[in-house]
Amino acid sequence: MPKVTVLLTSYNHEEFIADSIESILNQTYTDFELYIVDDCSMDNSWEVIQKYNDPRIIAIHHEKNMFGCSNREFYKNFKGQYFAMAHCDDLWELDKLEKQVKYLDEHPEAGACFSWVQLIDDYGNNYDNPDHPYTKVFLEENMNRFEWLNHFFYNGNRLCHPSSLIRLNIQMNENLFPGGLGALPDFYRWIKLCLKHEIYVYPERLTKFRIHVDESNMSGQTPTNRIRVHNEFYQIAKLYGLIQDQSEFLKVFPEANEYVVDGKMNVDYALAQIMLHRTSIKGFHFYAMNKLIELLHDDKVKKELEILYGFTKRDVCAISGKLDVFHVIDDNEYLETSLFYKNNENFSEANKINKNTVMMNNHFIVSFDLDHKKVSQLRFDPTEGKYISLKNLSITIDGKRIENYTILQYYEIDEDWYDIYSLDPSILIDLKESKEVCKVIIEADIKYIEHVKLLNYENKVAELRKM
Repeated sequence: MPKVTVLLTSYNHEEFIADSIESILNQTYTDFELYIVDDCSMDNSWEVIQKYNDPRIIAIHHEKNMFGCSNREFYKNFKGQYFAMAHCDDLWELDKLEKQVKYLDEHPEAGACFSWVQLIDDYGNNYDNPDHPYTKVFLEENMNRFEWLNHFFYNGNRLCHPSSLIRLNIQMNENLFPGGLGALPDFYRWIKLCLKHEIYVYPERLTKFRIHVDESNMSGQTPTNRIRVHNEFYQIAKLYGLIQDQSEFLKVFPEANEYVVDGKMNVDYALAQIMLHRTSIKGFHFYAMNKLIELLHDDKVKKELEILYGFTKRDVCAISGKLDVFHVIDDNEYLETSLFYKNNENFSEANKINKNTVMMNNHFIVSFDLDHKKVSQLRFDPTEGKYISLKNLSITIDGKRIENYTILQYYEIDEDWYDIYSLDPSILIDLKESKEVCKVIIEADIKYIEHVKLLNYENKVAELRKM
């Protein structure tokens, strides 16, 4: 019986598949079986595979594309104690299996052993582009499983599938088969693995992972994958929701101590709040919002949340009215407004309040709380990076309408609209003297300057520069 089962997946990489096969067959550790599964490649991959006669090879050709072979029934054929995944465009260093098998043999507490990774390009050269997101991703130091879960939560996947060697009984018993996931299947596996088992990353680059110039990797930075990732993070969120023991949850999220009140904590509530306030992932936000709504369906939990956190239906309704997970509001309708305030000093980032607001029917209203600060001047920035027109500007400070304001950039007036020709429009509000300010409310009609006006303005500037 072979000690290791290697699964090499093949699809449309005839130029790489031979090197991948040979990097496995030439391993210094030889006690393995090698399944090579060609998923109905449209090139000559299958012909290349058939040239190999090594008795350790079990070659399988799909007559139609099955989108991979990661299903539980197929894995039941494997005879190995350990399981390794390989991809037809990646390579292994020749001592990869030897070092990883030795580690797992000597450390029964570890569920899997991974390795550091060397990125390579389409020609097999080391790929060291510092701007690529994978450059340092697969070079992590070792942690315990709780630290890994925290690291995954905030940083995403940090383990490379073709670098892994997993105990096959854990692969099967923990059901590490993320059916339906196209962008985050490996990430899903590793989180599920770390919910119960320790892992180890061998601190050598034993795996070579190929980065294709067209980003055609399954995890490539394409628009489709970017959308898919956010949708699939909802499934990742559900895995974290399985951690229900308070002490274990606090080992994963030490920052959740703020949600412990008199020794008690509602773990679901704490996870939801962490997802809402410490991440920007829409899939996490959607899970958190729905979990909070679900918690309030239970009268006992509802009472507990009110006692521990003062959290009520009103709070969850405020969240569901703010989280635009379905992109109901178009990006162009959001305004990133800012209010700067000063007394004797200059305007600075330290004395600034940011507020995201929405323009509805070409109108916005935004309120800033200054909490009795001494102020002599204010500067309001309606948005950044967009050319805007304003009309019917109204500024109210502590209930009193202010008429003394100045648009700081060049503008033209067109039928009461102030066309402001700047990507950083600002309005100066001079209070004439220093005074305590509590609340500033600003509203106006707003629209974006038409392209033809911008073109005319640019032409006008160009003509002036010629004089």
